[in-house]
Amino acid sequence: MGGKSILTGILVIVVGALLGSFIGGFIGHTFPEGMVHDLFSKEISAGLQPATLDLRVLEVTFGCLFKFNVTSVIGILLAAFLFRTVAK
Repeated sequence: MGGKSILTGILVIVVGALLGSFIGGFIGHTFPEGMVHDLFSKEISAGLQPATLDLRVLEVTFGCLFKFNVTSVIGILLAAFLFRTVAK
C-alpha cells in the first residue's frame, strides 16, 4: 500500500509541474519583455547534464535535469492540494 501512494505522489508532482510549466511558458510568451515576462519565463535548472558511455558495441547516455519556474512550483502545490482534497 505504501508503494502505491508513493507512485501516486510522484504522478501528482509530475502532472502539476508539467501543467505549471505549460502555463508559465504560455504567460511568458504572451507578455512583452519586462518584469512579468521575466518572472514567468526564467527557470532554475538542477541535475546532471547528459553524459555518454561508449562501449563500442553499446552506447548509453545518462542524465537527469530538473527545470523549475514559478508556475511549475505553483502547479505542484496546487495539484498536491487538489489531490489531498479529492482523495479524502
